[in-house]
Order: sequence, then C-alpha cells, then structure tokens
Amino acid sequence: MNEPAVFKKPFSEGGGEVGTIPLDAKQSETTHAEAHNVFGYNMARASYEGLRKLLPDERAFTLTRSGFAGMQKFSAGWSGDNHAWWEHLETSLPQLCHWGLSGVGFLGADIGGFNGDASPELFARWMQIGSLYPFARGHSHTDSIYQEPWRFGERVEKICRDYLRLRYRLLPYIYSLFYETSQHGTPIWRPMFYHYPNDEHTYHLHDQILLGEFILVAPITKANCDQRTVYLPQGEWFDYWTDEKITSATHITARAPLEVMPLYVRAGAVIPSGPDLNYADEKPLSPLTLDVYAGEGEFTLYEDDGHTFGYERGEFALTRLEIKDSRLKIHKREGNYAPPSRKIIVRPHGMERKETVEVEDDGEEKIIWL
Repeated sequence: MNEPAVFKKPFSEGGGEVGTIPLDAKQSETTHAEAHNVFGYNMARASYEGLRKLLPDERAFTLTRSGFAGMQKFSAGWSGDNHAWWEHLETSLPQLCHWGLSGVGFLGADIGGFNGDASPELFARWMQIGSLYPFARGHSHTDSIYQEPWRFGERVEKICRDYLRLRYRLLPYIYSLFYETSQHGTPIWRPMFYHYPNDEHTYHLHDQILLGEFILVAPITKANCDQRTVYLPQGEWFDYWTDEKITSATHITARAPLEVMPLYVRAGAVIPSGPDLNYADEKPLSPLTLDVYAGEGEFTLYEDDGHTFGYERGEFALTRLEIKDSRLKIHKREGNYAPPSRKIIVRPHGMERKETVEVEDDGEEKIIWL
C-alpha cells in the first residue's frame, strides 16, 4: 500500500474498516495531511535505493500504490483497489492517461477488478485492454473468486491467451515507448488530443486511447455489447485485424464480438514486433518483424539487455525506421549494444508489394522498396 493505514482490528483478526492516521498528526516539520503522499514516495525511493545498493547491476522491480510527483524514478504503480465493475474497467482508460500526462508512465489497474467477482464477459474484455496496460497484472481480493483466465471457461481462456500473446509480440514497440518516456516524459498511453490538439472531437474521448503515436485502442467497456463507435482522426488508418483502410476524420461502427477488441494503426507506422513468447526473455528478439503501413512516418526501436544497468554506460541500441515514398529505410544501428544475429521480416500493409521481405540484420543501413 505504501501509505500509513489504520485498521479497526489487527490484520490477524480480519482488519475491518481501514483509514489513515489523523490528518493533523505531526510528521517531521509538517502534518500528515501534507506528508501522506510523500510517505509513499519516500518508501518507494528507499526500496529502490536499497535494492540498487544490494544488487548494483541487476534491475529490481518495485511497485507502489501511493506516491508523489517523481515517483516514476523509483517504481511502477497501480491504481489501487478497484472493483469488478464495468464502470471501473472504463474508468481505467482516462485514469492511466492522466497519470501518464503527469509523468508516471509505468502504471496499470487490476485486471478483472480487485474487489468483487468478475463475470466471464467482463474478465475477457478487461484482459483485452489490460494486456496493453503499461503495467499488466491480474489481481484480486482473497474474498473474491479465483480469477485466473482458465477459471472462466475455454472461450475466455483462449481470448486471454490470444491477447497476452499480442502483448508479448508487441514488446519491442512497447519497450521503445518506455525508453521514450524515460528520456522525455512522453506518456506511453496517450489521450487522443495528445496528438490531435486541433481536433475538438478528441477532447472528450475518454474510452479510446493511443498506445504511442501509431496504435489506436478502442476497447469494449459495456456489458452485452458486440459493437461500438470509434472516432478516427484526420488521416488514413488501417484496421489491425483486417487491414481495411479508412480515410479522413470519421466516426465508424466497429464490430466487436467477444473475441475482438477494435485496434487501428495509423498510416506511416512502422511497428516492430517479436516472436510468440511465454515470458519476456524466453528467447531473443528473433526474428524482428516490421509491419509497415503505407504512408510517411518513422519510429525508433530501442534495445538493451533487459537485465542490467548497462544502458547507463551506453550499452543500448537505437535503430531509426523510416517509411517514405513506398521505401523503408532502416538506419544504421547506433549505440554499443549488439543484439544477437537475426533476420528482419518486413510485412507491407496497403502497398503494391504484398509479399514479405526478409533480410539479415547486420546493423548497417538498408533500404527496402515496397
């Protein structure tokens, strides 16, 4: 919890109603009313610094529920004790965007809800969007039903497996967004107006988000719903599942049977992805797949060893991927980290060339005509 809490009974006796210590209680030179969030911040900081001292070249994972401005330097976070309600599934979208705009990028909400019992439909829909939370975790109260994916039947289990596989395939894209936020404070999850500030249609859209600049996510947040309205801003967009191209700023009705969460990719995107994984470092990023969508744009792939603080010593790699005039330019790799030898598979979308292109990744500049 990372904050002072007072239970009516000892935890060993069930705890009972919980609150905080009196707001006028003295804490150092101030009162608890002012120090409450700083307490959580300093607990996260102490945990990080202690682990860094104990394991000087091994990244530790810390997680805090409470914090203050700057907590992202020390810990991931989550949004606290939500409920297995559709309203809390929907609320998680603007909630995580708000945190991201405040500089806290590595954040999630309890998939399925912490309190109460998720229905199979709610759990499936929550896992779909939750698989793309920056911090993705299922988490529930000891008094709730067991909420592992296989508890809800084979259909829901398969949906969960498919979307968790999607997350692992997209880790090169997502990890690169983490690098971007570490350097510039750019959110990983972004409200629609972040990239379209002149489009008033985006100002009050709270139930669809941008994962980075190029992937638009429009989850189902209502029960018994197999379609929804999606707003696509100015430009060209591709349906992630069907490759259908949609042009100009428009509202569309997206079909969304239980197995489908609407996803769209902006024209000019180069989306790096990897192989199917059961866990993040099960095997190297090989092959590296680049899904290239007709248009103009660029994306920078970030890589490091994923375990040590070598990146602080320059042991990382940056590869700029640029699409223009039906030509993919893979710029020369920069940095001191050399990924294992691998192939690059280029998959064109919306271009004259339909077949995939396969090249060896030697870190040198390459130009591929599509």
